Amino acid sequence: MLKIIIFRVILLIILPLLQAKKVQVIELTKWSLRDSDSVIAAQPIDVAKIPSGVYTELAKTSGDLLGPNNDVALRWIANKTWIYSTSFDMDELGHDSLVNLTFHGIDTVAKIWLNGNLLGETDNMFVRYSYVVGHLLQASPKHNVLEIEIISPLMEANARAKQLEEKGIGAPPSCPQSSGDVECHRNMLRKMQMSFGGDWNPAALSSGLWKPVTIEYYTVAVLREVDVAINRNDTHWTMDCRAFINTPDSESFYAQLVVYASDLFNEPFVVQQKKLSYTSPNMEFQIHIPKEKVKLWWPNGYGAQKLYPVSFNLKSYRSEDGPSLSSRTDSQKLLNIGFRTIDLVEDEDEIGRTFYFRVNGHPIFMKGVNFVPAHTLPELSADAEALQHLLKSAQEANMNMIRVWGGGLYESDTFYSLADSYGLLVWQDMAFTKATYPVTDELMNSMRIEAAQNAQRLAHHASLAMIVTNNEIELYLVKNRSDFGSEAMRLEDEYKLLFRGILAPELNIISRNDFKPRPGPMVSTPSMGIVESGKELAKDPQSPHCGDVHLYEDETPSQNAYPEARFISEFGFISLPMRSSWLRVLGQNATEDKLAALIRQRQHHPRGFIPLFRQIAYELPFNLQNWEENIDEFIYFSQVSQAMATKKAVELFRSRRDNYLTMGALIWQLNDVWVAPSWSSIDFYGNYKLVHVWAKEFLASPSIIALYHELSNHINITITREDFREDRDTIFYNLFINTYLWNDIYPKTAIARAIGLGSNALDKLNIPLESVLYEKTTKEEIFLEILLKDQQENIVAHNYFYPVPIKNIVGLRNPELQLEVLRSDCGTGKPYVNSFSLRITVKYPALFIFLELNNPNYVEMRHSFSMNGFTQTVPRQNVQLEIDTDSECIELNPDDISVKTMNQYMV
Repeated sequence: MLKIIIFRVILLIILPLLQAKKVQVIELTKWSLRDSDSVIAAQPIDVAKIPSGVYTELAKTSGDLLGPNNDVALRWIANKTWIYSTSFDMDELGHDSLVNLTFHGIDTVAKIWLNGNLLGETDNMFVRYSYVVGHLLQASPKHNVLEIEIISPLMEANARAKQLEEKGIGAPPSCPQSSGDVECHRNMLRKMQMSFGGDWNPAALSSGLWKPVTIEYYTVAVLREVDVAINRNDTHWTMDCRAFINTPDSESFYAQLVVYASDLFNEPFVVQQKKLSYTSPNMEFQIHIPKEKVKLWWPNGYGAQKLYPVSFNLKSYRSEDGPSLSSRTDSQKLLNIGFRTIDLVEDEDEIGRTFYFRVNGHPIFMKGVNFVPAHTLPELSADAEALQHLLKSAQEANMNMIRVWGGGLYESDTFYSLADSYGLLVWQDMAFTKATYPVTDELMNSMRIEAAQNAQRLAHHASLAMIVTNNEIELYLVKNRSDFGSEAMRLEDEYKLLFRGILAPELNIISRNDFKPRPGPMVSTPSMGIVESGKELAKDPQSPHCGDVHLYEDETPSQNAYPEARFISEFGFISLPMRSSWLRVLGQNATEDKLAALIRQRQHHPRGFIPLFRQIAYELPFNLQNWEENIDEFIYFSQVSQAMATKKAVELFRSRRDNYLTMGALIWQLNDVWVAPSWSSIDFYGNYKLVHVWAKEFLASPSIIALYHELSNHINITITREDFREDRDTIFYNLFINTYLWNDIYPKTAIARAIGLGSNALDKLNIPLESVLYEKTTKEEIFLEILLKDQQENIVAHNYFYPVPIKNIVGLRNPELQLEVLRSDCGTGKPYVNSFSLRITVKYPALFIFLELNNPNYVEMRHSFSMNGFTQTVPRQNVQLEIDTDSECIELNPDDISVKTMNQYMV
C-alpha cells in the first residue's frame, strides 16, 4: 500500500512535466508586396518565400539588380516606400498563453501594423524585434492582417543627414570614395554599410524582410540563446554556460534546465528549479568534464575539428509547483560545441609588442582572408550552398582564419557553423566602418541591443576568435584630424563614447570575470592592439611595432613595400574575373564593345585602372594603352599579376614568423558581390581566380619560400612547417634546387641539402645568386625550381623562383604546347561523375599556363582545375578538370578549353 501511495505522489509531481508542451514557433511565409502609392505594383506581388527583398521580388518584372547598368537603372526602387502584407489565423491558445510576433531581421526603417494597430517601429537591420501581440489577435474565423511599411532607405538617410546639418552637426564622410554611381550618408542608418556602394561594389540599397518572421506561442518565457564559454584546468574542462531567456512578464517566474550531451556525460545535467527575476531572466551554471573525455578542436591544418552536440532544454512556469497541464513551457537550443582555448599574446619585446593568437597553448600563424557578404542583397546572403562553397574553398586553400569585414553583416548561423566545421577561426568586425556615427540616445540604445544580441548568438562557436567594434574608424579620425578642424575634438569624443564607452562594455555580456573565453574586444582595426585600446586614440594606428595593420600599397607589389608589421589583417591586389563570368552578365547579346563598356562601368576605384596597370607593369610585358582591344589579355595579365603579388607578400610575411615578428596575413578579399574589377580571389559565380588556385600551394604546410635580396644579390630561402604534434617530432626532408634555362625543358644544375623540421618550426638558407647560375648565363636567362621531398621521395612542397621581373627574362621560346582531353568513365546513369584529365605536352618551359573552360553549354556549371596559372618544366603534365553536375554525361574536346601562356606574349 505504501509503495502505491509513493508511486502516486511521484506521478503527481512529474505528470505536469510530462504533459508540458513545447513553445510553438510558426514562420509566416506567405506574403505580398506593393509600393506605398500602388504606382508600380497596382496588383500586389506574391512573395514566394522569406527571406525576401524588394529587389529580389521585382527581378522578374524590372530586371536583375546585377544585370548590366541595373545598379543605376533600378535605383528608383530604393527611392520608394514598400509594404509587405500577410494574413494569418490565430492558433488555439490556453488561458495562460502568450504570443510573440518576432522579426528576426527587417531591412531597415519600418513601421509594423497588426490589425490596424501600430505595433512598433524599427531602425536597425541587425536587431531582432519581438512584440507581445496576444491582446491584438483576432480569433477565427477572423483573419489577422500584418503589414510592414518599409521606408525608402535613400530618403531616410538623406532626411536624417539634413536634420543633423540643421543642428550644425556633421558626421563625415558624406559619401563613399568611389568613381562609381554611389549614394551618400550611409552612417545615418544601421544598415549594411556597403549597400551605399564603394570602390569595388555597387550601390544596392535593399529593403525587405531579410530574416524570418515568426509567431511564438508560449506560457512564460522563451530560451533565446546559450553562451558556452570553455575553460580548462589540469584535470577538467569546464563549460561555463549562460542561458539568455526572454519574457514579457513583469513578475518573477520559475525555470529549470536540463542539458543533454551523451558524448560528454552519461547522465543529463540538471539545473534545479530556480526563481528568476523578470528584469534579468538568465541562468548561469558550470558543467565540469574530465579531460580524458574531450578531444580538442583545432584550427585548419593543426588537427581535427571535433564538435559535440549539446542540447539545452528549458522549462519555465509561474507556479513553484511546476507547469500546469498542456502549458507551452519547453524551449530548447541545440549547439555544437568545440573544446579549445584561445588567447592573443601581446608581450613587450625589443620592437614593441607581439600580436599573435595562441590556440590550445600553441602559437599559430594566421593564414587567411577577408570575407564580404556572399551577395550584395542581404536576403540572398545566407544561401547555404554559396556559403559552403566559399568556406570550403578557404579551407582547401589551407587557410585557418576568416575576417568578417565591418562593412558587411553579422553573418548567418550557417556561416559560423561552417567555420566551426572547417577549422576557420573568425575575426568578427562589428558592422561599423570608416565613418563617424551620430550618438543620439535613440541610436545608441539601438546599437547596444545590436551588440548584445549578436554577441549572444555567436559566442558559443569554437571558431569565434575575437570581436572588433569597428573597421578603420580610428585610422580615419587620425588621418583626417587636420581636415576636421574645430570638429576634430567632438568627433573623437563621440567615437570614444560610442565604441569604448558603450559597445565594447556591452560585449562583456559574453565575457567572464575569472577567465577570458577569447581575446578582446578590440576597439578598432587597424590598431595598436587590445592592450592599447583603452587609451587615447593612437598617434599611428598603422604602427608596424604592435597591433595589426592594413596595407594598401597596391602600386608596387615588392617585398620592399611592406613594413615588418606584427599582423597584417588586410592587404590585397586587384584583378578581373574570367571572360565567361563577364559574358554571363551580358547574356546572349554580348559583343566586345559591350564587354569593354561593362568593365569600364564597374571599375569603381577612385583612380580607375591606374593601380591595376601599375601592378601589371611591375612584372609583366603588357601594353597598357589599348586594353579594350585585348580584353582576354587584360584579364589574363591581371590575374597573373594579382597571384604573383599576393604570393610574394604572403611568403614575405610567413618568412618573418620567427620570434613572433609577423604572425598573421589576411588577404583582401575572398569573394565578390558582383562581376567587377576587385581584389577577390573567387569571383561572384564561385570561379577561382589564379590567386586562389595558387594559394593552395603558397599557404600549404610544409612550404618553401624564396625571396630575392637585391642589395646582397642573395636568395633567402625559408622552409616552414606549421602544424602541431604533441611530441614535437622532427621530420627529415631533402631540399633540391634545380637551375633551368628558359630555352630548355631540362634542368642544368642541381643543389641538394638535407634538413630537419620540428612541429611549427622553420629553417633558413642564404644562397648567393651567382652560385645557381649556369656557366656564363645571367640571371635574366635562368629560373629555379625548388623541391622539398620526404624520406619516401614524395614531393611535399614546390616553388619556382624568378630572379628578375618576368618582363625582363631572356630566352623564352614557343613551348609548342599540345592539349589532349581524356575523360574518366562518368558511369552508366545518374548521378554522373564528370571528371577529365587534361594532358599537356610541351617542348620548352611554358610560363603561367592558363586554362579556361569556354564551351557555352558548360561554363555556367561550377568547375575547377587541379592546377592553373602554372609553369611547366616537364614534357607532360596532367591537370584534372572537375565539372560539378551529375545530371548528364559531358563530352569535351580540346577546343572547349582555352589555353594561354606568357610565352605567346613574349616570343
